[in-house]
Amino acid sequence: MNSLLDQVGGAQFVNRTVSEFYQAIGRQLTSYDIGEHRKQQSRQAQFLSHALSIQPEPDRSSRASFLAKGLNPALFDALLEYLEARMLELGFSWHLSTHLVETASRLYGGCEQDLSIAC
Repeated sequence: MNSLLDQVGGAQFVNRTVSEFYQAIGRQLTSYDIGEHRKQQSRQAQFLSHALSIQPEPDRSSRASFLAKGLNPALFDALLEYLEARMLELGFSWHLSTHLVETASRLYGGCEQDLSIAC
């Protein structure tokens, strides 16, 4: 059985889509914000790749919590909305895009969000 990550084209798809999202919002940012958003971009791509792998670690695992640290909750939610819409544009099924977003949201929600920082 393929993981969700495999079904969408692997980490390359995740990295490309996260990069597209940050390019779209980057047009409105100051140079300071761009530096902070680069950190968010890297963390979010890593977290999504982890969350969608065939056997992501359980909620509150050290790896999942580490990857969730520093994620801006509002940016992460916006990224998931973008990802879902982008997948539909690319012809992925509604079921797959919804399942992917729910899986990532569930793992993120189970991690310690009190450690998140704002951009």
